[in-house]
Amino acid sequence: MTVHSDPGDSPEADTALKRRPKSSLKGQQTKAAIVHAALNLATHIGLEGLSIGALAERMQMSKSGVFAHFGSREELQVSVVREYHARFEEEVFYPAMKADRGLPRLRALFGHWMARTAIEIDQGCIYISGAIEFEDRDGPVRDALVTSMTLWLNALKRAVAQAKATGELTPDTDEAQVTFEIHGLILTLHYQARFMRSADALARVQTSFEHILARYLSSGHTN
Repeated sequence: MTVHSDPGDSPEADTALKRRPKSSLKGQQTKAAIVHAALNLATHIGLEGLSIGALAERMQMSKSGVFAHFGSREELQVSVVREYHARFEEEVFYPAMKADRGLPRLRALFGHWMARTAIEIDQGCIYISGAIEFEDRDGPVRDALVTSMTLWLNALKRAVAQAKATGELTPDTDEAQVTFEIHGLILTLHYQARFMRSADALARVQTSFEHILARYLSSGHTN
């Protein structure tokens, strides 16, 4: 989850954009619209529920028209995972990077993640539903899900390491263990709120997060 400079800011890229055929731009816009529609469907019916036919009907296109943009249902599913990850970054990762390194950033990452999970209680989470659908099925879709989740958990792990480097967490803090426990809180939140319909799930998860931090805080630092 590294922020890259935008190649579109250069004069060369601007010239290339002007030279790009209108048909190419229209094709990209159509493909983006299809992925957007597919993601909306997948949040409710899962990645396995996606079909070229259902998307064609929703987009008011022919099946061959949708197929031409992806080539296979599997490629469509991978595109949806990547789009979901891009949105996750925009809503969770990048806003948290505005916070200072250390506990402020770690809290921001968890806070934005929990807020997004709260919204997905009604919509569904591609990472969680996808893990269930593809847990024992090797292939590009599972690989895309694992890659996306690994990138995010590594970012969270770095935030824990930074909090240790700033002296806010104890020197013997195990970054992998803290990350594991925080991830567990989000999975529990989804289960308790979505399946068990527990009204106090959000509050309990927030309390649990503070308990995790309290175990690793350096002397002189408080929650």
